[in-house]
Amino acid sequence: MQDDEILLMLKEFSNVFHEFNSKALKFIDDKLNKTGLVRTHFVILHELIDGKELSMSDLSEILHVTKPNITVLIDKLVKLHYVERVTSTRDRRIFLIRLTDEGKSFFKKTAEELIKSSAGLLSNLDDEDLELINQTTQAMRKLSSKFNKYLL
Repeated sequence: MQDDEILLMLKEFSNVFHEFNSKALKFIDDKLNKTGLVRTHFVILHELIDGKELSMSDLSEILHVTKPNITVLIDKLVKLHYVERVTSTRDRRIFLIRLTDEGKSFFKKTAEELIKSSAGLLSNLDDEDLELINQTTQAMRKLSSKFNKYLL
């Protein structure tokens, strides 16, 4: 394939990916906004769901969000009783963030609602479209693993 064809293909892929990603994120954001939270709050809960305790610095790094912004996000989750700050047993100067039982319950319920809403959206598609989604997902997974060889 010639360089100009590759560039055209890359531009088209980028445009389609951006359009799909924007629509998918808007769909998720619309659902999450009804809970009073934004997507970043939900990602924080997701990071903590398996019983992890993470520092503010850890969360800042994982989410690529500044520490002051993480503080604001965590403050809201603490106020809602979804997370709590606990002192690290290794270093009393460090506070770790962990999910509360209420936070686990909220996360699981909201995740389930998101999945059901997404499934409802997909139920409007015919079998041919659903198979295309499946094939595209498999192809993207295969390409992603190939890219990993070059990026590591």
